[in-house]
Amino acid sequence: MNTAISRQRSLLRAGILSSLFVFVLSFASNLRAESKITWSSETGYVSEEVDLSGLLPEEQQKILNWMNRARTAEEKKNYSRAVKLYKRVSKKYPKNQYSPEALYRTALIQLERNNVDKAFEAFNTIAWVYPNYGSFNETLGEMYKIAVARLETYRDKIFWVIPGFKNTDRAIQYFERIVAIAPYSDYAPLSLMNVAKAWSDKNSDAMTIYALDRLVTNYPNSFLTSDAYLKLAQTHYGLIKGPEYDQRATEDAITFFEDFLIQYPENQNVDQAEDGLSGAKNILSLSKLKMGDFYYYKRSKYDAAKILYNEAITIAPLSKTAQTAKTRLEKIDAIVAKNEETVEEDAPSNEEIQEQARKRAKRRILGIF
Repeated sequence: MNTAISRQRSLLRAGILSSLFVFVLSFASNLRAESKITWSSETGYVSEEVDLSGLLPEEQQKILNWMNRARTAEEKKNYSRAVKLYKRVSKKYPKNQYSPEALYRTALIQLERNNVDKAFEAFNTIAWVYPNYGSFNETLGEMYKIAVARLETYRDKIFWVIPGFKNTDRAIQYFERIVAIAPYSDYAPLSLMNVAKAWSDKNSDAMTIYALDRLVTNYPNSFLTSDAYLKLAQTHYGLIKGPEYDQRATEDAITFFEDFLIQYPENQNVDQAEDGLSGAKNILSLSKLKMGDFYYYKRSKYDAAKILYNEAITIAPLSKTAQTAKTRLEKIDAIVAKNEETVEEDAPSNEEIQEQARKRAKRRILGIF
């Protein structure tokens, strides 16, 4: 599990490294109010913001010219031309006030063209580098919608025509970027729940548990936390191999089922949790019984067997296993009692002990050993 988690963390760091680098370089350009850029076909782009890029007037005019030409091309649905011009602005002059607008228009065009990955990258750059542009929450919302589409419906095209498979790994990467960009937003726990679902679909229990554990730990007040607790318990329950094997997964399942029932007694899924808790306790109780049987039948170590049988009864007192454990305890008590009686019968009397002592003393006096 540790190896899988380390690999996932490496992928996340690699996925956001380039965006983070741009963010650091452009941080100074973000200290401005919400975008006040408007456009109309008659006047073109107009900005009420103070330009803080330090560009020469002729450079600013060139940028404005590119933006107007790009928007005109976009209105005419000449998307290739528009994207090319918007890219010039955002790449060559990232600190200019029109750069986030260029990225935003690019994202909308890519969505129109169904290029969801390119749209996500554009929104991602806006969120990292220009968080004060427009509505930050709306930008996150667009990113989240793309990530959900990547997870549930969107399929890459083979030869640009034939629908291929869903790219779950990319969906996970997108959700994790949202968590990294806005860990205190409402989209963070939603994203982690989707990450857990994606890993579950990939049958990776370790990574499913890791995502759910982050959700319940970091977002205890989220409306999703109760579902995460139950899913954690059910995932651990699914790892149980049987009473003959290591019971750590069983114990973890019991812990999370109990936590769920204590914290959310009015939840609509209480019945599921109670059934799961009962099943896990029965398995753990049976495991204790089998261990007790080993000491009872194979080693005749009755004290150890009694401890394990009592644990089996305590864990699931109403189960058939508990009844069996009680029967075993009665048999052990009978055996121990019988052994004690035998020892007492075979023990020499006080007179015999005293006579043997006198004989030993007499032999020592006579020098007989």
